[in-house]
Amino acid sequence: MLTLEIEQKPELLKLIQQGEEIILLQHNNPIAKIIPLAPKTKRRLGSATGLFKMSDNFNEPLSDFNDYQ
Repeated sequence: MLTLEIEQKPELLKLIQQGEEIILLQHNNPIAKIIPLAPKTKRRLGSATGLFKMSDNFNEPLSDFNDYQ
């Protein structure tokens, strides 16, 4: 993948930072789109606490598989 520094076009950089999408044209035909990247969010340890319940017999063999044992 090719990466380019866009500091030479501060007006485009400002538009992208504001969430604008930019379409690149060649001979009046759209050939590419520049879109802003979604900001990365930091994961928090324990953020799903209380959302899942593990049954008490989770590690016990399943009766459905008795024929395979």
